[in-house]
Amino acid sequence: MVRAMRPEDATAVLAMARALAAAVDDPEPQLTPANLIRDGTGSARWFDCLVVETDGRLVAYALLCKGFEAHTAKRRLWIGDLYVAPDARRRGVGRALMAAVARHALALGCDAVYWELWRMNSAGEAFYRRLHAETPGDLAVMRFGKERLAALAAQSD
Repeated sequence: MVRAMRPEDATAVLAMARALAAAVDDPEPQLTPANLIRDGTGSARWFDCLVVETDGRLVAYALLCKGFEAHTAKRRLWIGDLYVAPDARRRGVGRALMAAVARHALALGCDAVYWELWRMNSAGEAFYRRLHAETPGDLAVMRFGKERLAALAAQSD
């Protein structure tokens, strides 16, 4: 069953976020259950979180953020995290979660869903290719890290 995250799911989602970070050699998440509840529930939330529950246990989640492009007037959805527990993989859980993400995006009037894929994640790439995901040739995902943000913010006009 795919559903929206509830406050009581925060601990399980955090455990999955830690497993995701460990799987890609990212640092330990600074996230807490309180952060998840504050930022992922209620009317002033920063993100939406969908979870998959099977046999009374959460086995997957997707963290989704809204985006908007002024010049095209297009709504977009960004997948910040997507994780499926190893014992739930190859059982249709990921496909069900992505289908729910697609329904959520369409309900919000989005024209596209974007995400980052760690280039060394060949299993993830194979999963998305089976869903017919495409790599847009006209886009490059870029970023400013926190140090660069601080340096840029300190510059005068």
